[in-house]
Amino acid sequence: MAAAPVSKKQVQALGTEGWSKWSSLQDDLVRRIAGSFLASNDLDHYMCLRAVCPSWRSATDDPKDNASNPVFHPLRWIILDEVFQGDDDMRILLNTHTGRFLHKKLPLLREYYVVATTPSGFFVLADRTPPHTARVFNPLTGCLTCFPWSVPLEAGVAQVGHDDGLFYLYFLGDSSRKIYIGFPEVKYFVSRDCQQLAYNAVRDAVLGGAYPQHISVPALVDAFADLFDFMRSHSDFFNFFLSDLPGDTENNIRFRCYVVGLPAQVFLHVEREGRTPIVFKMNTETGKIEPVKSVGTFTIFIGCHRCLTVDADKFPAIEANCVYYTQHLGSSAQICKYNLSDKKVERLSEVAEFVKEDKQFVLVAARPFTIIQLLCSYTINRRDSELALQQMVQGAEQSCSNFVDGDLDG
Repeated sequence: MAAAPVSKKQVQALGTEGWSKWSSLQDDLVRRIAGSFLASNDLDHYMCLRAVCPSWRSATDDPKDNASNPVFHPLRWIILDEVFQGDDDMRILLNTHTGRFLHKKLPLLREYYVVATTPSGFFVLADRTPPHTARVFNPLTGCLTCFPWSVPLEAGVAQVGHDDGLFYLYFLGDSSRKIYIGFPEVKYFVSRDCQQLAYNAVRDAVLGGAYPQHISVPALVDAFADLFDFMRSHSDFFNFFLSDLPGDTENNIRFRCYVVGLPAQVFLHVEREGRTPIVFKMNTETGKIEPVKSVGTFTIFIGCHRCLTVDADKFPAIEANCVYYTQHLGSSAQICKYNLSDKKVERLSEVAEFVKEDKQFVLVAARPFTIIQLLCSYTINRRDSELALQQMVQGAEQSCSNFVDGDLDG
């Protein structure tokens, strides 16, 4: 016997009845579900849960009421620069601990200059009108924190920190070796000059995603001092570093040290034919560093600009306990994989995956790109500050105008 057809009114009644049951879910259960999203740092899911109904919204905390609370900060996200062609509002975000991609439209970015993106997933912005005050934008919660001071023009590396309930923003200036620190409640920032070793330690820790979550500045300096002591105790190893190495000739970088996003690990990467990456780990009992052969289920990605770690269990295409790095071939670059266990190096392709265009290395591999290619693109490239670029354009236009005026006067 055939079942009687269900009318549209009956479907609507069932939907309304089912919805009323969900909306009456006990507050403690709603908070437990919300807490699971916060535990995995899936803040966008948390915001969607709060948008379901008024009762769920009232049962959970609003990030906009306390934007400085670190529980509402992106901690494990990176912002990939491989944006959709023709849509400047679209960004691709990746949770490196869960392997989840998020395609998100961010029209707010059109209202500001993008100065930098942090290794944790914040956008650092500047007002388009002078004095170009700083803003920190959380793309997962939509929170925009205002800082009442101007962004330093030389700033290209930035990070957000929190300490004892204080929310702060700091920039690194490569040309002056200054660290700029500012708070939302203070109308000026504090700048501090650093010696080269200390500045390099902080910079490489920030770009590796480890500072300020995992290690303090004094510990960084001590770790790098131990690293150089280790090198000096191995004369062949140390003499190798004294030779001319390819790298970032503009900044006179001959080799790269990163404090990666794993507790107390120092990663040393060298780009030279016949040489392989080396991973050091801090021995917490002796306070010394020592080479290691395993980073467990994690994998390290290293480039000339940034470093990051991912949990290989969440990325089936990525091999655990390996280092993926880019080997430069003049105007191109290729991806290599170094296995920490057997110390073998493998090139992933016979042809180069990147071609240099202006200052960026562009993927030339066929779409869709693999996750390994995307993560290597993230480490090999770093966008310039839009504010600094705009200032350069205005300066060039002013120089040209002065030249023309002077020529006419003459």
